[in-house]
Amino acid sequence: MIRQSIRSSKSLALSVALGVIAAAGFTGCVASEPVDQEPVVEHERITQAEVSSLPTGQLLSLDMSRSTVYALDYSAAPIDYSRIKLSTANGKEVLLEEQMRAVENADYGDLPAPKLTDASDQRFSISSDETAFGKLSDSELDQLRTDGFFYSEVPVKAPSAGPQTTDPECVHAFCEVCVDNNTGGWPETWLPGSYTCYLIEHVWC
Repeated sequence: MIRQSIRSSKSLALSVALGVIAAAGFTGCVASEPVDQEPVVEHERITQAEVSSLPTGQLLSLDMSRSTVYALDYSAAPIDYSRIKLSTANGKEVLLEEQMRAVENADYGDLPAPKLTDASDQRFSISSDETAFGKLSDSELDQLRTDGFFYSEVPVKAPSAGPQTTDPECVHAFCEVCVDNNTGGWPETWLPGSYTCYLIEHVWC
């Protein structure tokens, strides 16, 4: 009922406004400028409960064709990643467990390899869009697309501000990694649907 009232009020106001314009003899056209809007990113939490609820042998499919960030939360119980698959926009299905191994075994040079099952907050996130996590600046995203990964160090907070360590020998950072869905290496073409990105928060000491 409320929506209907608002809609009716708008229609009445529009009719009055058009009448005033017509009475004034205005005959020109006014083109409205398109408004740029940020794409809506959905967030979905995945736990072992979703996997356990499936019939024996059935895999949990994550639809990677949507602009969705899936947070794999293993704080309550370990997740059986062998029962999760990623369904990409181009119809390819990728086993999550295989891509997780690819992430952890990739070459990060002198930087520590991220271990997805050892995150500071006991979760990691997945998306088919490297910008969906909202953690990296434009220049950092450019570097990610060059190297396949990017570490974004988090400033140390006061001890009362949170659980993270203030030890100067420790590094608190977010690592974003993208994997080619076909090769398991760094993305080759960066075409939509050809890669999957992972975000993990770590504290290394």
